[in-house]
Amino acid sequence: MSNTPSTSASPRLALAVQGAVLALVVAVAELAPRPGLAALYLPLTSARRHAALDWALQNGAAIGGYGPFGGLILNAPPPGLATRALREGALAIAIPPYLCQPPKALSHG
Repeated sequence: MSNTPSTSASPRLALAVQGAVLALVVAVAELAPRPGLAALYLPLTSARRHAALDWALQNGAAIGGYGPFGGLILNAPPPGLATRALREGALAIAIPPYLCQPPKALSHG
């Protein structure tokens, strides 16, 4: 019996795909906006206005400033923002509140 490369690579490929899917699911679960955390809303498409952003603002979110790579920081994002944003070509990523505050000035004492 000869073991061809295509038959031995198939289980490895399947395992790699399963690992990638698992890593993606864990990353999405960890990065999804949650109560108590701010969210970074990053549009990935060139649309002028995103309905997910309008929906978030109508449901209690407040714009806290601009993100470091563009986009907006939203305080108190509503549940479901991540999936709405993704459907419209944007990412909504949870960020801790301490990253949303301006740096404190050093004292020259």
